[in-house]
Amino acid sequence: MGDLEVDFGLLEDSHRTATSLKSEFDGLPDAVKGVAWGRSSITGAMDTFGTNWDYHREILSEKLGETAEKIESCLTTFRNADKQLYDQLVKHEGSK
Repeated sequence: MGDLEVDFGLLEDSHRTATSLKSEFDGLPDAVKGVAWGRSSITGAMDTFGTNWDYHREILSEKLGETAEKIESCLTTFRNADKQLYDQLVKHEGSK
């Protein structure tokens, strides 16, 4: 059976990145509405793009939030397991 190696630094970096990206997506301004595009065909196309962008940006933000939560859960679980293993090792060594 192989050893399980957990890179806490990588998990922490991944959590920070997912959280940061979610924050960026949440803070993006609505850059399409209220702009005079000139021709009605361009205005219609930009309104469609803006509506689609808002919808998909919200979905991406939700997925990034879910990802950050899952990574945080992994960190908590592995930290707890690591602590339990350490405590058992100390207990075992103390009983010798």
